[in-house]
Amino acid sequence: MPKWQQIGHDFGFWTMSILFTGFALFNVRILFQAWESRDSRAILVFSCLFIAFTCAAIGGQVSFRQRIVKEFTYDGYTLQFSTLGTAMPQTRALSEIAGLREWKGRGGPFGYRITFRDGKKIYLQYGIPNAVAVAADILRNVG
Repeated sequence: MPKWQQIGHDFGFWTMSILFTGFALFNVRILFQAWESRDSRAILVFSCLFIAFTCAAIGGQVSFRQRIVKEFTYDGYTLQFSTLGTAMPQTRALSEIAGLREWKGRGGPFGYRITFRDGKKIYLQYGIPNAVAVAADILRNVG
């Protein structure tokens, strides 16, 4: 993945995480004020729901970073890759790949989704060099 894309992903991740953390802290403050003043239960419920939503949103951001491939190597038998969320390279044998599909979103296709037999998924963007060639070779070998 080009460095400018990594910086863009990092910027989006940290911006959204800081924003959601601020929302959560603001709602924690509202929650404690409502609890102390014994205000309506609706404020308490809404604050708890919003805190849960912000925690889920940050968790989704972290989960996405664990699945999007930043760089990889493929030798025909093993796929070695590292994601945005993990610096350590991971190695998977070709026999561990359960399927490969095109990764599509609202803006059209983004790349490829590789699913492993243990249920884990990773995403190869078109912007990564040789992603299309490797995906075609994996698809040919896996079937």
